[in-house]
Parts: sequence; structure tokens; C-alpha cells
Amino acid sequence: MPAARDTDDRPSLLRQLAAIHLCLGLIALVVGAIVLQTTLTDVVWDQHRRSLLASGQDVMQRLRREGVDGLHRPLPPETNRRFDAATGSMRYAVLSPSGDVLAISPGAQDVLPRREDGHLAPFFRAGADGSNVWGITERLNTPRGPVTVQIAQDMDRSYVVVDDIAPAALWPILTVLAIGSLLLFGANALLLILMLRPIRRAAAEAARIGRGTTARLSESGLPDEIRPMIAAVNGGLDRLDEALTWQRAFSDEVAHELRTPLAIMLAELELLDPGPARDRLQRDIEGLSQLVSDLLEAAEASRDLPVGDTPFDLVELAREAAERLAGVAERAGHAIVPPPASAPRLVRGNRDAIGRALRNLLENALAHSPPGAPVDVVLPESLADEVSVGIADHGRGVPAPERQKVFRRHWRAGDSHRPGLGLGLSIVERVVRAHNGRVEVGDTPGGGALFTITLPSAIHHPAPLPQDARQRQPATADGAAG
Repeated sequence: MPAARDTDDRPSLLRQLAAIHLCLGLIALVVGAIVLQTTLTDVVWDQHRRSLLASGQDVMQRLRREGVDGLHRPLPPETNRRFDAATGSMRYAVLSPSGDVLAISPGAQDVLPRREDGHLAPFFRAGADGSNVWGITERLNTPRGPVTVQIAQDMDRSYVVVDDIAPAALWPILTVLAIGSLLLFGANALLLILMLRPIRRAAAEAARIGRGTTARLSESGLPDEIRPMIAAVNGGLDRLDEALTWQRAFSDEVAHELRTPLAIMLAELELLDPGPARDRLQRDIEGLSQLVSDLLEAAEASRDLPVGDTPFDLVELAREAAERLAGVAERAGHAIVPPPASAPRLVRGNRDAIGRALRNLLENALAHSPPGAPVDVVLPESLADEVSVGIADHGRGVPAPERQKVFRRHWRAGDSHRPGLGLGLSIVERVVRAHNGRVEVGDTPGGGALFTITLPSAIHHPAPLPQDARQRQPATADGAAG
């Protein structure tokens, strides 16, 4: 059956990418503008600080050499012009450690010193009178002790020098752009990972689709560009499932139709006089009968196993299987010993499927028993919430290294000439696993193999088994559950 279509209309992959990239672009634009403005502001302020230090270099050098007394002598003409109130835009003030003004340039009395919360500001963009001045505060050691110098520039009167800003801002801007590119690359990578999650989920669903299941790829949450491909895959799976169902039904029907005529022919051959011709015909018909049995076995191995919730007595079912095969065992020179009398041991599930598994174990035991050796149906000890029944033969047994392989399809323990397709034990394990049970192989006392089926007790597990129990069972070592 096709998977149910998702009703919500998820935007296409292209529209999602365009919308998310638009959002990322807007965010990058806003953040980039803020970061760039901050970077340029820092660069401009750093350059202005350098300019202030350069302009006040003569003042600070004279303070370091001579102290405040050195400022009583005239400064160099260019420096004097800068710090003159009439011709320049620079201002300075020299303060003692206690904050007293020791020296001040002309016209700076109302502007400096600049304080914030009672302390000298390390840098400022307004004078003490609120005028538009930019300044810095530096501490110097002089021959007569430390002093503090504030150097400021009147920005209303100064010209703006931008020649040094562009080279100074080059590396900060390149750093901002590089970090932004890396962040944008990371965002795009994360975006692709998130956008590809539905595709990876669809791939995981495709990997879980097994033979004989009706699961299909879900279209929920997929972009519009991917949905047609998923729908095409689901359509192909539907057609394959229909073809496989028809093939199973055909092989099953042919095998069933052939079994009855062949049985009649074998019965009529028994009425003929013994002779070479009758023996040849009997061998040919027995070969055809074996082929029909193989077809039925293969059809049963490939179809979905039914799991019900009807309680039944496992010991009684084992006794019925032994009685059903008693004639076959007798003709082959064997005897099937039925299980001992016991109180009902109830399990829950499909009685016919479990009965088929028990018959397969009995047929396997008869095939591997030496001439005249019996096959025993035993009741091993089990836990209180489990029920077990075992089939014991007296053949060569199953060596320990081969016990994990014995339930594989077509595996024959080195006997490639025995008739059949080698599916019997695989079907047994598949049936038992579907009923939340287990099948194990061990040793029969005195030699031989002991196959034990263990199922949950219906008394201790009254709830019906889930219908998808079989699908939750792990696959066998060769990738097939049967």
C-alpha cells in the first residue's frame, strides 16, 4: 500500500533556501554595519590619539626633562602656534597628583581639566564647559615628581585629516570581513545539513524496507523538489510488491494443484505388479513430489508470517505433529516418541504456524537420524513465564561452530545431496521469532541434536502479541529472518 501523503504543503527547497539566505543576508548586513562602524570608530579614535600625542610631544618632552618650570619658557614656534588660542586648536593642562592646575595653555581655562565623577577622564569628547573637544589624559614622571597632562583639540576649529584613516582601517576591515565570511560559510553549511535531513531520513527508511513488507517512504516534511522522486520510488515498490504477491500466489497454487495428482499416481502405482518399469515411474513421481514440496516450502518461506493471539496447548500440538508424521517415520524405519503426559502448557499465537515449525523439526530429525533410531519429543525445563518443547534425534548432532549457521536459508551442514531447498530450519526460526520466542540447538544425551522451541507462556503473558512483532525481530546472520 502506498504511504499516506502529507497534507501540509511544505515550501519548495528553492523557496526555503531563498528565504533563509535573505534572512541571513539581512542579519549579516545589520551585524556587519554595527561591527564595521565600531571598527572604524576605534580606528579613527586611535588615529586621533596618535595625533594628539604627536601634537603635544614638545610639551611632554619638556615636562620630562625640566618639569613644569620648563613650560615657562617659550615653546617652539610650530608648537606655540598649535596651542595658541588665536591661531591653533590644541589645548593642554598640567595637573598635580592632588588635581591642582600647575600649568595651562591660553584659552583652555574653561575647557580643561576634564573630569568625570570627580576623576580625570582617560579620554573624552567634550570639554569641561561642554564644548566639542577630543582629548586624552597621560601621566608623566618629571624631575619634581609625577604630573598628569590633558591634551585636547577643539574639533569645531580643526580640519579633519582622513589620509591616515584608510590605511589604518585596512587590516581591521579585512579581519571583520574574514570573520564574517567564515560565519556565513558555517551558516550555509549548517543550513544545508538541516535542509538535507529529510533526504537522509528517506534514505534510512529505504534501507529499512525489507522483502515482504508493505512499508513505503514517507513524503512528510520533504521539499517539493524531492517529493516526485519519493512518489516514483513508492510507485515502483508498489508494482514490485504486486508482482511478488502474484508470483508467490502462482507458485503456491501450482504446487498445491500438483500435489494431489502426484499422490494419486503414487497410490495407483502401488497397485501395479512390481518390476523395473514401476520402480522407474515411482522414482520419477517421488522426484516430482519432492519438487512440489520444495515449491511449497519456498512459498511459505517468502510469505508474511501470521501471528495471532489465540491460546493453545503447545504439548498437545507437539503430540499431534508426532502422530501426523508417525507413518512417514515408520516407513523410513524410525519411531517418533510423543511427549510425556503433562498438564496443558498454554502459549499464544498462530497454532498452524507453530505446528508447521514443529513438523519441520521432526522432519529434520528424521532426515538426520541413523536407521532404526527413534526421534523423541521432550519437555525441557523452562522458566515460569515460558513454555518449551524439544525435538531430539540420535544422529551426529550439530557441532558448536555450526549452531549459528544451522538456521540460515539453504544451509545444509555439509550435506549438499539431501533433497530439499534447505528452508525448513529457517522457517522454524522465523515462525518462533515472530511469536517473540526463540529456538536453540543443543546436544541430546548419548549423542545427537536437540532443537528446543521456547515461547512466552499465555498465562504470564495474557496480552495479545503485537501484529508487527515479526518486523521488530532482528535478521539472521545472512540477512534473512527465515
